[in-house]
Amino acid sequence: MEELIRELIHLGLSEKEGAVYLASLELGPAVVQDIAKKANVNRATTYVMIETLAARGLMSTFVKGKKRFFAAESPERLLTIVRLQRRELEEKEKEISSVLPKLHAVYNIEGVKPQIRYLEGAEGIVSVMEVFEAMEGEFVEMVSIDDIENIRELIHHRERHLEELQKRNVSYRLIAVMKNPDFSKVPKITGGEVRLVPAEKFPIHGDFIVRNNTVFLYSFTSAMLGVVLTSKEIADTLRQMFNLAWEGSANYPTEKR
Repeated sequence: MEELIRELIHLGLSEKEGAVYLASLELGPAVVQDIAKKANVNRATTYVMIETLAARGLMSTFVKGKKRFFAAESPERLLTIVRLQRRELEEKEKEISSVLPKLHAVYNIEGVKPQIRYLEGAEGIVSVMEVFEAMEGEFVEMVSIDDIENIRELIHHRERHLEELQKRNVSYRLIAVMKNPDFSKVPKITGGEVRLVPAEKFPIHGDFIVRNNTVFLYSFTSAMLGVVLTSKEIADTLRQMFNLAWEGSANYPTEKR
């Protein structure tokens, strides 16, 4: 019986609610005195527990003669409650997802000192990707394609990330650094321009992206590290540095997508 009570507690009932429900389940329709005795809970508290259980749809009541009887609903009702809770959680998740961009806008409010977050390992990189996905607006990026392709831990997450960007049809400019420049090796995301530059002449490693007032930095070689830096001044400066690199690489192959 104690094990069953622990399971009911795990489902969201209190210890006394679980005891009263199990007692009623075992007794069948019964008066409150019998339920209280079986559950080892005092009568007054049993009344309160019955009311809370009834509110959850787990107990019902009826009058027979001059006595009021209480009965536990079928255990199947517990499954219905769990399904309702899951549906409520899914709705809350949708609501939070819809408001995230606005929350990020507040979080990245101008006029404060730069905010820096460091996230390590594959999970850290994925977290940074999710922050990036929650934002809106165009972006500029310079990345070592060869470095990313060598990170096997990120293959699945990167595919999902690219699919999400494709859905949003975001405008972007990308400078792809590669040993053997080849447009077919650069993910085909519509809405942007891609420029290929040779790694032997510009041996950079990692990835940097500027979007709105936020800079995203990734390291894939010595350590897997993601950095999110929020600062209008720094973002504007790096965006202009990218523009300088973009104009300076105008003679290299460019593809509109």
